[in-house]
Amino acid sequence: MTNLVFRHAGSGIGSGEAQRAPAIRLATCVGCASLAALAVLRPGVLPSAPVPVLTDTARVTGYAGVALFVGTLGFWLLVWPSGRSDRNLIRLAWLGLGLVALSGLVGVATTMVGAGFGAEAVPTASTLLFARPAIAMLARLVICAVALMWLRDLARGRGASGAVGVMLVLSLAMTVVAARPGHLEVPAIALTELHVLASAGWVGGLAALAVAVVPRPDPIVLHGILGSFSWLAIACVTTLALTGTAHALLHAGGFQPLITSAYGAALFAKLLAIAGMLGAATGSQAYVRRLQSRPAPVQLIALFIGAELALGAATLVLTAALARAAT
Repeated sequence: MTNLVFRHAGSGIGSGEAQRAPAIRLATCVGCASLAALAVLRPGVLPSAPVPVLTDTARVTGYAGVALFVGTLGFWLLVWPSGRSDRNLIRLAWLGLGLVALSGLVGVATTMVGAGFGAEAVPTASTLLFARPAIAMLARLVICAVALMWLRDLARGRGASGAVGVMLVLSLAMTVVAARPGHLEVPAIALTELHVLASAGWVGGLAALAVAVVPRPDPIVLHGILGSFSWLAIACVTTLALTGTAHALLHAGGFQPLITSAYGAALFAKLLAIAGMLGAATGSQAYVRRLQSRPAPVQLIALFIGAELALGAATLVLTAALARAAT
């Protein structure tokens, strides 16, 4: 009888903890989002002699990680909800999260190395760590720790909350916005946030297709998913075009200053890579239309997706060059 009472009491405690766990995770995510927002509001400070190699490495690694992690989550939620148990998708999300964490560590290291250069006017390491872009890197590390626990629950089928996933996505995108050292206006913050999410949805979604869906021996899943991903890609491309144009004009102060600046030259190189991606995407669209009338070889869509991914990787590198030209 006593054992029965203790067993019942223990199960009650366990069930209470299980009921509180989603609320605790959501509250933690709200805290992460607040930390990312706080990073945006902090002043921007650069060491007098920053290390370009480390800075560019942190940027490219961060862009790639956010694209893979955010793009995989978007692929799960919007394109292939039943693919949450796919091991290749889970590994891709883990890889993205690892790259994001690595970018945070490299970003903090860049700040500490940069603080050692210059004369007496150089801010101290503590001052730099609590200013942008270093505080954005610290926020990124905290968010990665929370995302690690959430992704582990998702991989083990423990009912990871979709709301928590959305908050993690928005928070990580905000750390990309906050990683810029210059003054940030509210319109620029909103445009950059949307731009980051759209680029991650497109490039990360392509990576998810290439890693988890195209290699399957049975093309039925691929053919069923392509239509859903096509509309997502179109929405992302439209968002990229609108937000990218508006942000470039806002940053340069008009069309004439844009085309005569180093920022405009870097932007033009990025636009060429995106144009190549759109060309490959046109081939993918033709593949989808062909499926409506007759079967098509999977190797054809794999070729188009591979070309889009290669150009997407080039776009990430050019985005880092664009960010350097903006400072």
